[in-house]
Amino acid sequence: MKTATENSEKTILDVCRLASDLLGIAVHSAQRIGGSGNNRVYSLEYGNSRKGVAKFYFCHPADKRDRLHAEFSSLSFLWEQGMADIPQPIAVNREESCAIYGFIEGKKITPADTTNEDIVRAVDFLGRLKNLNHLAARSQNMPAASDACFSIQAILANVEGRLNRFQGLEHDEPEYCELGSFLQDDFKPFLSVLAKWAREQCAQSGISFDREISQEQKTLSPSDFGFHNALRAPDGRIVFLDFEYFGWDDPAKTVVDFLFHPAMGLSEPMKRNFVQGMLAAFRENEQLLERVRIVYPLFGMKWCMIFLNEFVPNDFSRRAFAAANPLDRSRLRTEQLRKAVNLCRKFKETYEDFSYAA
Repeated sequence: MKTATENSEKTILDVCRLASDLLGIAVHSAQRIGGSGNNRVYSLEYGNSRKGVAKFYFCHPADKRDRLHAEFSSLSFLWEQGMADIPQPIAVNREESCAIYGFIEGKKITPADTTNEDIVRAVDFLGRLKNLNHLAARSQNMPAASDACFSIQAILANVEGRLNRFQGLEHDEPEYCELGSFLQDDFKPFLSVLAKWAREQCAQSGISFDREISQEQKTLSPSDFGFHNALRAPDGRIVFLDFEYFGWDDPAKTVVDFLFHPAMGLSEPMKRNFVQGMLAAFRENEQLLERVRIVYPLFGMKWCMIFLNEFVPNDFSRRAFAAANPLDRSRLRTEQLRKAVNLCRKFKETYEDFSYAA
């Protein structure tokens, strides 16, 4: 499998040649398009006005995630189950870290464009994934979703692990000094308070802090799910994209990540509608609401750590690989630190209140 550096040397001609070999038909046009924060994506034209998408996945020795396999295999599985509101997987070349998918005609969904009907569609999609649990012969072989945590303790350990990445980072830039002060003076003390609170809430609610949820309580999930990873087709339907983190997950995490993602910009009423829709779709999971309430601030702290990924060299390399233009490291890191500080401050004031349950 090619490394990120080797992939970065691809020219448009290289992309056309590789795609032609994979498709068995001449690709006469390739154009760089948006893509995600991890990969490079090209639209393709071939044959008689046919279109496709070539996706080159970030690979690095320090990053153990096999994004190509996770996405192509999960989309293949879901396509076989008749789920058509996803990209069609067509061909794959692991050596080149590349896969080809069907082209989706559509436009991005902005916060201003999002409707309550879109919330219904999102819940319906997640409900259909949950209903695949009965396909034991296939679905049980799916891996855990990226960063899946099946106990409250595991969520806390995930946050602490992300925090530990910043140990030993020595840089002279002002933003690194500000990062160190924030982590030492604000984040770490509050995380200790939050861990104690979560233990107390688990005890009061009859939820185990350290025992994993059962297989019956888990669900299949794209992990990074939301309208930021979707397109609205001309006929109004929504096609969901980016399944490189797909696998088994805790539905409480699915709910909370949907609420949190900064690219979504959902209104408070829409967030409440989503929570209520998920509680109805997962009605047999009697402890779901309590788990969501307890893990909500813990995942808030995880999102603080995600905002700070750009301070970690390997994570910044991934973002730089996917970017169409050179990144201003200092400005980007300063912006991300501000987001983390603001989110941490918010939860210091509100961590005991989950306002989306009614």
